[in-house]
Amino acid sequence: MKRRLYFLLNRARTVLQRYADSGVTREIGVPVAQVSVLFAVEKHPGATLAELAKVIGLNNPGMTSLAQRMVDGGLLVKSPVPGDQRAWSLNMTDRGLQACAAAKPLLAKMNRQLEAGFTAEELDVVARFLETVTQRFDTKE
Repeated sequence: MKRRLYFLLNRARTVLQRYADSGVTREIGVPVAQVSVLFAVEKHPGATLAELAKVIGLNNPGMTSLAQRMVDGGLLVKSPVPGDQRAWSLNMTDRGLQACAAAKPLLAKMNRQLEAGFTAEELDVVARFLETVTQRFDTKE
């Protein structure tokens, strides 16, 4: 069997993104891309836009635009970074905290669906493969 890994990965990413986004947005009213930012801010409260962009894997303009939509939507609050007039740090609002908490069981369920039918050893190989792909091709670091 010819392995078309790029095609398969891209197709899987597209299907998973669509599935996750429709379910999460329907349940909590927040797109999954924004949930990813909420998870990152939860882990790195007060992080700057540039720091979050690196964590999430976005370029700085993309992160700036996404963060601004989240500030406008009441999920995040931005504060100036002392000593750096251009930098902003981000923290979650109460609404952001609620959305973050509400998204966790939804994504945990999706992870269980992804793991169904595979052994722990098989999942370890998949995880190692995906981590290797990220390390090998990530040009942002």
